[in-house]
Amino acid sequence: MVLSVTRARPLPSLDISMPENRLILIAPGAILVALSLVYLLWISGRPVRPPESRSDAATRKRFTRNALTPLMTTGIDRIAFWAFWIVALRILGPQQNGEYAFAANLLTYFAALSDFGLGTVLTRDLAKSNTILKPLFRTALAIRLRLVALSAPIMAAVAIIYFLAGSVSIVTVAATALLAIGLLPTAVAQAYASVYGAWERMDRRAIVAAGTSVLTVGLSLILLGAGAGVMGLSIAAMVSGTVSFLTLARPIGFHLVTERLNENAPVKPLLNAGLPLMLNGLLATAFIQIDVLILQAIQGTETVGHYNAAFKFINALNAIPAAIVLAAFPLMARAADDPQTLSRWTIRTWRVLASLAAPAVILLFTYSDSIVTTLLSNQFLPITAQALAILAWFLPLSFLNGTLQYVMIAKNRQWWLTPAFLVTTIFNVTTNLALIPAFGFQAAAGTTIASEIVLLAILAWLLRHDRLLLRLVEPATRPTLAAVAFALAAWLLRDMPWIPAATVGLAVYTAMLFASGGIRYPLRKTKRLA
Repeated sequence: MVLSVTRARPLPSLDISMPENRLILIAPGAILVALSLVYLLWISGRPVRPPESRSDAATRKRFTRNALTPLMTTGIDRIAFWAFWIVALRILGPQQNGEYAFAANLLTYFAALSDFGLGTVLTRDLAKSNTILKPLFRTALAIRLRLVALSAPIMAAVAIIYFLAGSVSIVTVAATALLAIGLLPTAVAQAYASVYGAWERMDRRAIVAAGTSVLTVGLSLILLGAGAGVMGLSIAAMVSGTVSFLTLARPIGFHLVTERLNENAPVKPLLNAGLPLMLNGLLATAFIQIDVLILQAIQGTETVGHYNAAFKFINALNAIPAAIVLAAFPLMARAADDPQTLSRWTIRTWRVLASLAAPAVILLFTYSDSIVTTLLSNQFLPITAQALAILAWFLPLSFLNGTLQYVMIAKNRQWWLTPAFLVTTIFNVTTNLALIPAFGFQAAAGTTIASEIVLLAILAWLLRHDRLLLRLVEPATRPTLAAVAFALAAWLLRDMPWIPAATVGLAVYTAMLFASGGIRYPLRKTKRLA
């Protein structure tokens, strides 16, 4: 499955029991914590306001800023992410990584439940009208906090059930409990983040997220250096969620959560709008990640640790569409009643995402073995590398489906997404239960891709009257052809060490993309397509 390349020499592993290695982690961790706190304090002192101009020129400028800034900060965030996990995975190994992965996997479901889709609803409603901020914000936050009070104990209870069944350790249960407590500050932070989205200040939200990511890395290094292991990662995540809330809240004002409010926005409209989004988010999370719960029960913690290590590469790249699509979403929401404008923004968004997904697939599929060896060491071979080679094909499908989902939401068709995700989740769970006992993690990875194909087919049917899908073929054509050139270069350079070979391949891809028009394809033609 993986093209033959020269296997990279593994880097020396760190032994956490050695005092000198603890010092190596604690010192840079303390520096990162100090720098990130100073940075976040400075950022939080700069106020944020709604956009003053709605002209086309101002709107395009904000879209560019809101797409490029998160993209650049995401790059910084992912570099910090991988620098940390290269160290952390070598220390934890597949077994301990599996313990933390199970707790983090549970968190994703209950985070979706406690959010209840209210972040997207608040962003959409504030972006579309001059709705008064405080009543809507406070009502949405009150709903969130009640959901957190419900979600946190249930999340811990699920981990306890797995523990009583002998599938997880007590460490996993404790880590799950800490992450459940962290749902509270995260819920408040997400409420403020939705206001940034409505005010088209995703750039500010992105730089705050980058700062808190660096803080998380620093705290985690300190705690790993102190020998805290899986518990240290959970503590770092909880503390960083609290700091994120404080940093996002200060520029807008803490009064949104501290002052008493006599009038409230109606609860029922928010619940009605948020329920399908919550169900969609919960089901979307389930069909992508529920295989971890099945793998845990059938094949155990170590297999989960390998599979999760592969998925970390995928999750790192999945931050890209989140930044770009969220930048376009307020513009899509305002253009919901104008099919031509909505189509134009959708095509522009997908053009960027297709250009980024195509080389990522070739890179991860071709060099999965060497990437894992270089970054994570031989202890993650061969399972992690094999899973990564399969999961690479998930990326373009996920990027496209993510774009189409927000088109549906912008058009206020979020209820149609719920049966789509339900069918996809049923397919995913059924296929995983049928195939994982015989084929293990390969079945889980393959089913993840098959589920995205099922979802895409359903979304294509739901949007059939909008005639949007055919217009999305052209933006993906040039990146696909350039990716073929990348694959050919990788095959010709198969005897070369993987890093220079991959560098040449990426250069070939970039040159082909620009030579064929690629991302700079004339906008006048895009408008005709729209």
